[in-house]
Amino acid sequence: MTQPPALSVAIPLFNKAGFIVETVRSALSQSFADFEIIVVDDGSTDDGVSKLRDIDDPRLTVTRQENSGVAVARNQAMQEARGRFVAFLDADDLWQPDHLLHLMRMSDRFPQAALFGNAFVEVVRNEPRRHSERPVQYRLVDDYFSECAEGRPPFFTSSCMVLRRCATESGGFPTPKAAGEDLALWTRMAAGAPVAASDYIGCVYRRTVDSLSSQAYRLAKDVSMSTLLEILDQHPDWPSERKSSAQEYYFRLALAHCLDCLKAGDVEAAKNFLQISSGTNAQRRRWWQARLLVSTPSAVRKLIFQLRDHLTH
Repeated sequence: MTQPPALSVAIPLFNKAGFIVETVRSALSQSFADFEIIVVDDGSTDDGVSKLRDIDDPRLTVTRQENSGVAVARNQAMQEARGRFVAFLDADDLWQPDHLLHLMRMSDRFPQAALFGNAFVEVVRNEPRRHSERPVQYRLVDDYFSECAEGRPPFFTSSCMVLRRCATESGGFPTPKAAGEDLALWTRMAAGAPVAASDYIGCVYRRTVDSLSSQAYRLAKDVSMSTLLEILDQHPDWPSERKSSAQEYYFRLALAHCLDCLKAGDVEAAKNFLQISSGTNAQRRRWWQARLLVSTPSAVRKLIFQLRDHLTH
């Protein structure tokens, strides 16, 4: 049997034929080369898998499952993985050439950590990325929950890597289909082991109209919120500051879902999330803004969201 690679790359694929080849090639072009790529086709109905057959690289394997959702696909990839670490890449995102190099350097520098992430940028269309020449900074995240509560998450799914054993022992990605399954796993892992991050922009998150993150959370149960409550119950001994950070992270998620629902026109669901987030202390101004939007006429609210989208993109 051949020597297992240092890490495995997990790519869940569902109907992303227009993106998957470029995504896989961005992974195969990494400066750190000791890895395997496992693409799990989650019952796609387009020709994405057939396009991958043109890529001749022994590090790439493709498996198929009945359509079961992205969490099941990622868990399947972790089960098949041979690497000590697993890095995740969604089928429509891109990696910069030194992404895996810096993740592995962090794992060497912080062997006590189990969750690692590089910085990322979000784009709506392919845009050229400029590379900074300054040295990359690595750090242990002092309080993962505090950074998330402040709206500064150090990474997202396609920019992070996990210690496979720790991720598996944490239960992997929650199933069946739910929203926030990635945040739920990061929460469990961050509660039990240190988190490391860098300022290297290793990932380009390509926001598309049908991307998972663009779907309103009203369409599925948000398992990340329930996981935060479970973690708080399991750690009554946490310092008050850390418990407060986790609670504020919970409220921030609820406020984000409130805005998602308002944008989708689901006012009743928005009111529910607004009520859930009413206990926030750190985000009172944002909460009041959401409350005003709930009572704003729908036509005016629609214009506000259109203006916001225009300014952010």
